[in-house]
Amino acid sequence: MGETSKRYWVSGALWCILIHLLLCSGLLAQQDPVWDNTENSHWKAPFEQVEIPSTADGHLQKAFMYRSGSTRPKPLIVSLHTWSGDYTQKDPIAKEVLARDWNYIHPHFRGPNNTPQAMGSPLVLADIEDAIRYALANTNADPEEVHIIGVSGGGYATLLAYMNGKYPVKSFSAWAPISDIEAWYWESVGRRQKYAKDILQALSSDSLLPQAEARKRSPLKQKYPAADRKDAKLYIYEGVHDGYEGSVPITHSINMYNRLVGELKWGLSDLEDIMPKAASDPDLVSEKEVIELLTKRYNPDYDPKRTLFGRNIYLYREWGNIQLTIFEGGHEQIPQALALIPYNNTAAINANILCIGDSNAANKEGWVTQLQEMIPESALVNISRSGRTIGFDNGGRAALNALKNIDGYLREARERIGNRSYDYIILCLGTNDTKQEFAERQEEVVANFEKLLSRIQKHPLYKKDKPGLIVVTPPPISETDIEDKYQGGNARLRSLVPRLQAVAEREGCTVVDVYHPLLGVLNYYAPDGVHMVAAGQKIIAASIVDALLQSERLK
Repeated sequence: MGETSKRYWVSGALWCILIHLLLCSGLLAQQDPVWDNTENSHWKAPFEQVEIPSTADGHLQKAFMYRSGSTRPKPLIVSLHTWSGDYTQKDPIAKEVLARDWNYIHPHFRGPNNTPQAMGSPLVLADIEDAIRYALANTNADPEEVHIIGVSGGGYATLLAYMNGKYPVKSFSAWAPISDIEAWYWESVGRRQKYAKDILQALSSDSLLPQAEARKRSPLKQKYPAADRKDAKLYIYEGVHDGYEGSVPITHSINMYNRLVGELKWGLSDLEDIMPKAASDPDLVSEKEVIELLTKRYNPDYDPKRTLFGRNIYLYREWGNIQLTIFEGGHEQIPQALALIPYNNTAAINANILCIGDSNAANKEGWVTQLQEMIPESALVNISRSGRTIGFDNGGRAALNALKNIDGYLREARERIGNRSYDYIILCLGTNDTKQEFAERQEEVVANFEKLLSRIQKHPLYKKDKPGLIVVTPPPISETDIEDKYQGGNARLRSLVPRLQAVAEREGCTVVDVYHPLLGVLNYYAPDGVHMVAAGQKIIAASIVDALLQSERLK
């Protein structure tokens, strides 16, 4: 080694040592971003703590797991903790797991990324695989519906699983992921974040960044198992402000997408070879586009018709089963993340079904529309109407009073089905009965409901067809940011729903409770606090499908 090279090597080594000292002294410390917060770790039933023996070293890996209560197979969500977290870390998607009644596991996979055993090591990858197989063996999970999801460090682990996992996972959703450990080390140094210290603790024995080991643990640099992933979907999501208002620059997501598509389309695995192609290939993201997004944090030419639950999408690319979405946001995973999971929730049910509901059923994207898509072999007759009540003249309109008009509803239902018979009647009412104008008349709601069920069961249509009667509880109402007419509605529903359930069960009806499961996720899907968008209505429809499949009439 020449004298000049020696001087450069020495100065580089001293610089790395200086950085290490600064990191250890806390001078470069910065608060963890919200998505790497490890303070809240309270879990309660129905989540249960389990222990999973490692196939790699026998170590007992802990995890929190949820078992679906459904009699039919449900998806398995494998949710991966953030960079500094572990299996006890609060998981925002847990509420939605319960609302959808999907199987779930939240594994430890060697905990925070600051030890040699963590941060993408072979032990981490083995632990994730072990968690999948444990959950499949101990829940009713559909083995063809396994979905891995993670944000930040969990997004990093999701990409690692995509590049290295052996189990045929159906989809991988990586939110704000890290793809290049070497790059992120220097970015963390520049941003004065603790992650540079974590990387050194995990990879270094002499306070210098081992470049080869950093690359070895970087999804961006790993061998792409394209043949093993031809049927798997990879979704990469990144908020355009990350790196400014968060800890991971958007280049990690864009580079990962370009690298994978570049290999699939051009047979190239090095970004230096791929980026010249990107200048003229619209399936890739060009250097010009990257720079514009980094500097503007906006795209003046974005398509306003393409959104992510109300968020503008500034860049979208798709090639085969790989998608990249850069949206209006920061270092985050949006609350509706599970609604984006590619789950084909259809069932082979051939039945004639009458639906009687209010606006959540009558709307174009309401639960009746979603139910029809889930059971395409069935014939649904929808006589729902916005504003309908169980037994009040809503706004003074008698036509909206189900109790007054049930004979006419059922007569219309008979005309619409002709010579066929109804197998089921689904009734979902009650939201409008809890409006402010009826606040002092809640005792009447229960009495009206009992009368309504009696009238249905005495009607010639019911006596002739003997349909199964399914009562769906009204969904919750938000307690903030709602119209005055709904103020206090949810408090009234909280008291009313158990009483409606009791009446329905006493009358021999099948009850589908959507009120309680939706409490934790309503605000994700109901912009006005009452009427849910299609993704939320699908949760109601899926609960009805479960009830139909458990019905004796279908056995």
